[in-house]
Amino acid sequence: MKQDLGKENFMIRELCSRDIESVLKLNNESIPAVNELLISELEDILSMSQKSWVVDVEKNIVAALITLGPGVQYQSNNYTWLETQFDNYCYVDRIMVDIHAKRNGFGKQLYAALETYAKEIGVEVLLCEVNIEPPNPQSLAFHTDLGWDPFHDREHAQGKKVRYFKKRISAG
Repeated sequence: MKQDLGKENFMIRELCSRDIESVLKLNNESIPAVNELLISELEDILSMSQKSWVVDVEKNIVAALITLGPGVQYQSNNYTWLETQFDNYCYVDRIMVDIHAKRNGFGKQLYAALETYAKEIGVEVLLCEVNIEPPNPQSLAFHTDLGWDPFHDREHAQGKKVRYFKKRISAG
């Protein structure tokens, strides 16, 4: 159910240390679309992050996007596979939107910020994966609607299969 969250009072800003507990809560409420994290694991990911943003609605974090660039020592099965396939990219490790904030355009706003950033730094392609087992039809539709192209399905654990998506970025 869509909830009016005072969209005129939201801001997209870089994720900072005071946001970590709120982002962890948001992450763990988003399972199985993303994997569960401990605070130390989230801090580790953020220490490697190329750029991360939150959507702040009246001092409440309702969405977050965490990205990684090439060449970091991230021990994610999906990231390490993509690292063998691409050189100049920005990888979406996770995008999360609070269940009460869905359908307000916050995910699209975060991805717009990512595309602007990618153009500014000369990234050629954006990358992510979406679960197809367990299924995540909302995320599949979201990425397709935003012009992301599916390019590979991969099973990497029992009952765990993902579809990889990419979006080419043209220079500004």
